[in-house]
Amino acid sequence: MTISAIWKTYTLGELAEYINGRAFKPEDWSIAGLPIVRIQNLNDPTKPFNYYAGTFSEKHKIHSGDVLLSWSGTPGTSFGCFIWERGEALLNQHIFKVKVKEDLVLREYFVYATNSRLDEMIGLAHGAAGLRHITKAKLETIEIPVPSIEEQRRIVTRIKDCMERVDEIEGLRSATFQEASAILPSVLNEVFASQASTAPMMTIADIAMETRYGTSQKCHAEPTGLPILRIPNVARGSVNIDDLKYCNLTAAETERVLLSNGDLLFVRTNGSRDLVGRCAVFDGENQELTYGFASYLIRVRVDQAKVLPRYLSYFLNSTNGRSEIDSRRRTSAGQFNINSENLRSISFPVPTIAVQERLLEQMELREAHANQLTSELKAAKSESDRMREAILRKAFAGEL
Repeated sequence: MTISAIWKTYTLGELAEYINGRAFKPEDWSIAGLPIVRIQNLNDPTKPFNYYAGTFSEKHKIHSGDVLLSWSGTPGTSFGCFIWERGEALLNQHIFKVKVKEDLVLREYFVYATNSRLDEMIGLAHGAAGLRHITKAKLETIEIPVPSIEEQRRIVTRIKDCMERVDEIEGLRSATFQEASAILPSVLNEVFASQASTAPMMTIADIAMETRYGTSQKCHAEPTGLPILRIPNVARGSVNIDDLKYCNLTAAETERVLLSNGDLLFVRTNGSRDLVGRCAVFDGENQELTYGFASYLIRVRVDQAKVLPRYLSYFLNSTNGRSEIDSRRRTSAGQFNINSENLRSISFPVPTIAVQERLLEQMELREAHANQLTSELKAAKSESDRMREAILRKAFAGEL
């Protein structure tokens, strides 16, 4: 008989009371007041808060030390139990404030034990297209083993020790990943430095046929109208067409924002400093549809007899290119911005098209090597996740 077999089993419903958050709407948001805690704020402390300055029910207010449980979202990224440690705030919907019965179970033990049952929780959830929800009634049926309070304290201490070791490993991997991410801008810089003394310097204004902002018309998820590329569709160097939005535009407006092969798209404003100035080249030759672009982006259409779009994109993603963008970036009301005139003033070495083509081959090879390294490091992160899962599994099987 294992140790866990002699522990008493309780359902989550027997161990706690669950109070759902408030359904805050975008029109409720404010620049002051109490922060609104959404699921993304639980999973990623770097995510910004929305705020609320109106009246509220005390049941929706949370404090440091409160237990929170997210019960909706994407499996593997959203479901989870947490102890809140960031001060007074208001709780958004899809998160329970959990009032743990501490005569039966320690808060930390409850959190670890609940997180050991996430697969079961997700299995009981319903929903489609990746977004799932578990009802309160089903959540309360999930069972966890509960030993004595003294044994709970021992298990919590042991879990923390093991998790700290995993965190140390994860920290080393994260530092390595950051260093690897900096490799590509650095090696790209070497290529452009080799041209600085021989190639003429030109500004983006010298080689741009047009710079333009996108449409500010409201977009929708229904696939009717013109598909619109937005900030999430602009990655380093290339455009993705995931999670598209659509817009019904007049013929004149459609013509104004249509993208052509080789157009460069720049992120011009965002709350994230690092996103502003990020650029990508639109590959129209491999697209079945026509696309437009949103107002938070700037389209630069270059004279391809002077410069290859990918060559310019590589420069702007190099160390010096990012420095040029950083020096022109401005901030206002918490948003970082770069305008078209500042963008057009950036200078870079422009050799002949033949030389650009040769340099592109070098840079594409270096990019492939850098991407392979970062992909391997990303894959290694999943090992840490598996270790954490194994620690919890052993802890609540009485093997830790």
